[in-house]
Amino acid sequence: MPTLIEALVAALLLTGTFLIVLTGIGLIRFPDVFCRMHAAGKAGTLGVILIVVGTVVQFAGSGNDVTLRGLLAVFFQLLTAPAATHLLARACYVCEYPLSERTAVDELRAFLPSRPDEVFNRE
Repeated sequence: MPTLIEALVAALLLTGTFLIVLTGIGLIRFPDVFCRMHAAGKAGTLGVILIVVGTVVQFAGSGNDVTLRGLLAVFFQLLTAPAATHLLARACYVCEYPLSERTAVDELRAFLPSRPDEVFNRE
């Protein structure tokens, strides 16, 4: 019979793995780069964090610094992954990466116009 800690660790690891699998499916199935980055930025980040937290819970009382390393990993994952996907999406938008044909409204156009072709040395 599994203990409560083992059940919690299993739930965290399985949920994190499920979210990472959903991220992979989203990266394959979503129509444009902006939707794909949304999947990678949200579900991928949460999946990695759940796996790290499950590992920290499992090895918390082992006497080594797993807890500190796990908390640092979660902190840096939350710090870097959403910011990186936001900057990549913004760069793709400015460079006029094509939107999906299912995109009906482009509300960002009024606030962030695309650069002219002369800036990127395109003809």
